[in-house]
Amino acid sequence: MVSLFPTRVGCLALALLFSVSSAAYGAGNESDDLSKARAKFMRATELEQAGNYASALQALREVAQVRMTPNIRYHIALCEEKLGKLVAALGGYELALGEAESLGPEFQKEVEARANDLRARIPKIVIERGTGAQAADIELDGVSLGASSIGVEVPLDPGPHDVTAKAPGYQTYTTTIEVAESKVEKVSVKLEKLASTEPASSGQSGTSPIAVAEPSKPNRLVPYVIGGVGAAALLNSGLFYILQRGKDSELLSLCGSDRNCQNADPRPLTKTEQDKAVSLNNKMRTYATVTQVSLVAGIVAVGTAGVLILTEPKAAKPKTAWFFAPEAPGADVGGLSFRGSF
Repeated sequence: MVSLFPTRVGCLALALLFSVSSAAYGAGNESDDLSKARAKFMRATELEQAGNYASALQALREVAQVRMTPNIRYHIALCEEKLGKLVAALGGYELALGEAESLGPEFQKEVEARANDLRARIPKIVIERGTGAQAADIELDGVSLGASSIGVEVPLDPGPHDVTAKAPGYQTYTTTIEVAESKVEKVSVKLEKLASTEPASSGQSGTSPIAVAEPSKPNRLVPYVIGGVGAAALLNSGLFYILQRGKDSELLSLCGSDRNCQNADPRPLTKTEQDKAVSLNNKMRTYATVTQVSLVAGIVAVGTAGVLILTEPKAAKPKTAWFFAPEAPGADVGGLSFRGSF
């Protein structure tokens, strides 16, 4: 049963968070963008309650471009869940849960309950390598799977999913698996060899061709994405550090060495100057917090990407294969032709 708590308090919470965010960064009068965002959020919740989740999701994403809050994350995830996008919805709930403390324990409890319920409903698929598929390139819905995704449970949205496998010298493997909520489906990929194009032996002895399968190339998309996010976080940390130093300089010129402005030299501060000093102090602390969080996140992300790249399996060099073909055309020694591939 869907709780109405986030819907009832959503508009109030959103308005409060928009107001606080504007004040924290020194905003004056309320901007037109924020006013339009509040109105669009109200419309989105009406569409959501009416069951028009696709339109509500579009409106919520437009609101999120102006200001993202835990409550907006919650409603985006709720619409995604109703539209069958369970994996994306769970990610949204978990992000909202990480920020839910700012909206109180009731909201936090609601988000946690929905995330736990959805986590149990998400279906999974386990793809294993069978005969002939030890070195095959396996794809799930057109996306190549790395070694870490083979033989483990991969969460999916309910519905049909395509599994494809290819390897040199083998027939292409293709199957479609229908996965239902809360179920775990297993697929064993088995490849059949292609029919040989070599002429049949006439009884003379000789070695058979050795098929050498090319190993799949390592998939570096994930570490590159993580590294890019880390680099962006580090850049963000640098920008906020510059902002912090700027506010610190303003505070220093206003209050002297006493940044709390309790003993300002060379004269006492006016009421306006005191208010300005408090505002500068708050902004400087906010920028310092963002700087530290972005710096830590960036270092962790870049380090993780580096570890993934350094520890991923290296593609082995193709081996040389030699064989004798009995009575091969153009043979000049005993009816045998010596061939090789590199």
